[in-house]
Amino acid sequence: MVDSVPERDDVDRSCFGFRVRSRCLFKFLRAGGGHDALEVVEASKPLTADESTLLAEWTLHDPIRAVTARLYRMNGIFHFWTNDAAWYRVDPVARVIEMSTCHDEIRREQRLWGVPTVLCFMERGDFGLHAAAVEVDGAAILLAAPGRHGKTTLALAFHRMGYRLLTEDTTCCRLESKPLLLPGPTSVRLRPDVFTGEPPVGTNIVSITDDRIHLVLESSRAGDSVPVPLKALVFLRKASDEIIIEPVKASTALPDLWSLNFRLQTTIARSRSFSQLAQLASAVPLWNLHRPLAITNLDEVVSRIVETCR
Repeated sequence: MVDSVPERDDVDRSCFGFRVRSRCLFKFLRAGGGHDALEVVEASKPLTADESTLLAEWTLHDPIRAVTARLYRMNGIFHFWTNDAAWYRVDPVARVIEMSTCHDEIRREQRLWGVPTVLCFMERGDFGLHAAAVEVDGAAILLAAPGRHGKTTLALAFHRMGYRLLTEDTTCCRLESKPLLLPGPTSVRLRPDVFTGEPPVGTNIVSITDDRIHLVLESSRAGDSVPVPLKALVFLRKASDEIIIEPVKASTALPDLWSLNFRLQTTIARSRSFSQLAQLASAVPLWNLHRPLAITNLDEVVSRIVETCR
């Protein structure tokens, strides 16, 4: 057993709507806005899992290496492992995550705010998408796409033009009377080929590795984790020569939303995910953005998205 971490009145650190309670020194949390407590501790003994409880194995395609990820489940407890970070033991009902030790604490934290935390907010009734999100006029716009489609570069362009970056890679969505987005971690990962040598204004460099420049938003730009109304979802597409934004029907968008959604491969989980995605698609405007992947047209792309979604 891991000893419970006492709550501290002078610290209010949050992510995806959780108020994070931990003795670990995390770098990518927002100040305030968390509601449900999430306890994160460093395990007192090595973590492992019975191979017979394996749920899924997949590959995370980082720029210079293929990272293997595995998810195990037994008696309602999950174990998540990647070969570049650590083990995580996740109890979604109790909202407790244990982490094994790791020499790379930055990468360990970034993996923490991925699958382990997604499992906890799914238990809460929320759902996740592979997307960045920015705040425009007090509401969130999702920039949805798989890897290598320029999500982070475009999200940072919004940041540079004064808009708030809500999450870089994983979104937490909630369906109420109107869809909401719960801001995620303040981390931003840049590929070396798009790094100019200086961090964007309003960010600081946390670490530099062979495959990523790891940035963190300054607190003055990060804001808190209070839910933000969701006003639009934009699918990022590649184009050869011009910028085109066109509306997408909900029925047409469902296969793309399905491919970008994290879910457990059970009948109940798949049914719930489909229902959530269908409700989202019918509740917010959906757009296809076709544009060249060029740094030179980023300001125009941002302006077109803002104008269209307004």
